[in-house]
Amino acid sequence: MKQLLSISSTMFIALAVLLIHDAAYSLGTPAGTTIQTRSRVVYSTASGVSQDTIYSNSVSFTVAQVATVNLTPSTNASTTSSDSVYVTYPLTITNSGNGTDKFNLSSTSSLGWSREFYFDANGDGILQSGEISAGAITQTANIAADAAYKTMVRLFVPRDASLNGQTDVTVVTVKSDFDSLKLNTSQLSTTVSTVYFSNIGSSLTVSPSNPSPGDNVVYTLSLTNNGDESATGVTFTDVINTSLFSYVSATPSGIFSIVGNTGTWNFGTINAGATASITITLNVNAGLPNGTVLNNVVTVAYTVGGNTFTLTSNDPSAAVGTTHGVQIAPTVLSASREVEDTLAYAMTVKNTGNVKDILELSYSSSKSYTWTFFRDVNGNATLDGSDTQLTDAAGSPAGVDVDSVATSDSVKILARLIVPKVTTDQEQETATFTVKSGADASKFQTASATTTIGIPDLVLTRTVSPSGDQPPGQEMTFQVAYQNNGHGKAYNVTFTETEADSMSYVANSVTIDNVAKTDAADADEVSVTTVGGRKVITISVGTLNALSSQAIVRYRATIH
Repeated sequence: MKQLLSISSTMFIALAVLLIHDAAYSLGTPAGTTIQTRSRVVYSTASGVSQDTIYSNSVSFTVAQVATVNLTPSTNASTTSSDSVYVTYPLTITNSGNGTDKFNLSSTSSLGWSREFYFDANGDGILQSGEISAGAITQTANIAADAAYKTMVRLFVPRDASLNGQTDVTVVTVKSDFDSLKLNTSQLSTTVSTVYFSNIGSSLTVSPSNPSPGDNVVYTLSLTNNGDESATGVTFTDVINTSLFSYVSATPSGIFSIVGNTGTWNFGTINAGATASITITLNVNAGLPNGTVLNNVVTVAYTVGGNTFTLTSNDPSAAVGTTHGVQIAPTVLSASREVEDTLAYAMTVKNTGNVKDILELSYSSSKSYTWTFFRDVNGNATLDGSDTQLTDAAGSPAGVDVDSVATSDSVKILARLIVPKVTTDQEQETATFTVKSGADASKFQTASATTTIGIPDLVLTRTVSPSGDQPPGQEMTFQVAYQNNGHGKAYNVTFTETEADSMSYVANSVTIDNVAKTDAADADEVSVTTVGGRKVITISVGTLNALSSQAIVRYRATIH
C-alpha cells in the first residue's frame, strides 16, 4: 500500500536511496551490450518500523564500440650479414577494443627501403613461400575483440655496399578501420653488415698516363674491405684490349693466370679490414696515333651472405701523348634565401684537355651545409624534374662525377642546397666548389658561392587601456602591435588570446588594423571558442613579409 510521507514533530522518516546497478564502462564490455538500471527507495517511520520499498522506472543504454589496438613487439632489431637481402620481422596485432574490427597497415623507412606485409598463416613467425605467394596485404581480416592476428613485415636491403654499418629504422603503424584515430606503432631497427670496397671507383691507377707507342704502362689496383663481413671467392679479372696493348707481366704472380687476352687473380677470401693489391704491366702497341685513349678496367667478383656481386673499377684516363685541364664558370656566385628554400647555383664545367676525362666535383662549406650536384639536362639553369643527380660512379675520394667529358666539351651543372634552419638573421655560408681532372688531380679550378639566409624576427608590444586601477564594469581594450623585423617571412602567424580572470570578452570586438572582425566561423581571420569556461580568441594574420611595417590587433573585455 502506498503511504503519504511527511515530516512532523511526532514522526521522522529516514529516506535511503539505493541504486540497484551502477552503470560502469570498460573496454571489456562487448559492443552492443544493453545495460538496464533502476533506483530503489526504502523508507521507515521514526520508530524504525519498515513501511515500504519503492522502485523507479528502468532506464537502459547500449554499450558503444570503442576501438583499441596493441602491436607487439613495440621494438625489434637485427643485423643483416649482407646487402641485397630480405629481412623479416614477425608482429602480433591484438584487437583490445570491445568489438570486431580490422586494421590498416602502413610503414615508413628512414632509408627509403621497400616494405611489404604478409599474413602469417601458421603463426610461426617465419615467412614461407606459400604466404608470399598469397600476396602482400595492407589490411587485416576482421578480428574479434581480444583476438590476435599474426603478420610479418618484410624489408628489402638494397644492393649498396656503402650501407655497411648504417641502420634503417622502419616504423610500422596499425590503425583501426572502425576508428582511424586509434592506432599503435612498432619500431624496427635493421643494421647492415656487409662487404664494402669503398674505393673501387677510384682504385685503378695507370703510370704513365701519356705513354708513347711501344712504352710499357703499369696498372695498379689496391682494394680494402672496409665492411664488417669477409668477402669470399674473390677474383680480379682484366680483359686486355689487344688493339691497344699486349701482356707483359702481373703480380702477385702466384695467383695469376692468363688465358688468351683474359688475366685472372684468384684471391679467395678478403677478410674485413684486409687489403688486396695487384699490378699488370701492358705494352702499348706500336703505331697508335697521338691522342689514342688507352681504355682498361678491372672487374672484381666476390660472395657475401650467399649473394655474389661483381664490381667494375674506374677506367683511369690514359692516352698516347695526353694533356689534361678543367674549367669552371662563373667563379663567384651569391644569393639570399629563407630557411627551407631550395637554392640552385648554375655553373658550367669544361674539359680543356686534349683527351676525354672524368671531371670530378667536390665542395667545402664554411657552415658544414650539405650540397648536392645535378646535371642541368635541359640547360635552363633551373632545378626541375628533368635534371639528374650526380653520383660517385668513378669513385672520387670526396665528391661526385660529371661523367666522361670529351675534349673541349662543357657540361651545365646545378649545385643544390636545401637551406637549413639557422638562429641568426642574415647568417652567411661560403661554399667552395671544385672541379678536378679525374686523371690528373693537379688540374683543378674552384668557384665560391656566398649564401645569405634570412629568418623572421617578430616584435610584439602589448598594451591595455585605459591605464591604472579600474572599477568593475569597466570595458578594457587590449592591443598587440606586431611587425617582422627579420629578413625572412613568418608563415601562419596566429595570436591566441584567452579571457583573463575576472573578465568577460566583448563579443565581436576584435579589429585588425582597425578593420572589425566577427566571431563567427567565417573567413575573416578570427574565431572564438570556449575552453574550460573561458573564451579563447584565435586571430590568424597569415604571412608576415620580411621587414614588414607595424600592424595592430585589438579586442575588448569587461571587468566583472
